Amino acid sequence: MKISLIIPCYNEVDGIHQLTERLRLLVPKLATDHEVEIIFVDDGSIDGTAGQIRLHASGLPYTIVAHEQNRGLGAALRTGFSVCSGDEIVTMDSDCTYDPMDVIKLLKTLRSGYDVVTGSPYHPQGEVLNVSPWRLFLSKTLSRMYWIILPNPLYTYTSCFRAYKHGILTKLHFKSNGFLAVTEILVSAILQHAKVAEVPAKLQSRRFGTSKLKVVRVVYSHLKYLIRVLFWRVTGLPQT
Repeated sequence: MKISLIIPCYNEVDGIHQLTERLRLLVPKLATDHEVEIIFVDDGSIDGTAGQIRLHASGLPYTIVAHEQNRGLGAALRTGFSVCSGDEIVTMDSDCTYDPMDVIKLLKTLRSGYDVVTGSPYHPQGEVLNVSPWRLFLSKTLSRMYWIILPNPLYTYTSCFRAYKHGILTKLHFKSNGFLAVTEILVSAILQHAKVAEVPAKLQSRRFGTSKLKVVRVVYSHLKYLIRVLFWRVTGLPQT
């Protein structure tokens, strides 16, 4: 059995040391009975992110896959999925807003019979620390809208912090190259009747660097996608 950790990175030079320190704690725990690979997808960084990875990730089982230009989170995930070879795949943020050590919880739940497991800060047992109120309101509101129209309601639809069985990834559809992709992937799994679960998680504000999220663009993309999802649900037509 093999575990692939896919970590998209875009101009994260200041936070790489923090990330690799957490990975040095995580990987030995995963590697007791599984092979582990770490795939950093450098999404067109211009601040020396790749160099910092090489400096601080020495000794870790890592690979860097680079985009020549910034293409977005969805494109980075697509690249990671295309090159990984794990039986279990975990996607995680590079800024440690979700603690990498919680990968252990994701995988434990995945192995109990699920295809997809998502970290959920909005779960009643989840936690949010020092995240700006307006961003929290935005993310919670969008998640609630998906809750209303989907057959398998979850508390959180916008988290990149997830674990997947390899077999389900080949069946999922997502078109966006941006932040919407993480929601598209989860919605696709639900509409295809995959076994999906969420585990409580802690979301906290980043300590280093700045967020790459463009609020107006992200809200607009979600609203358009919500209309498409509602259309699929009402008509019973397949995803397009």
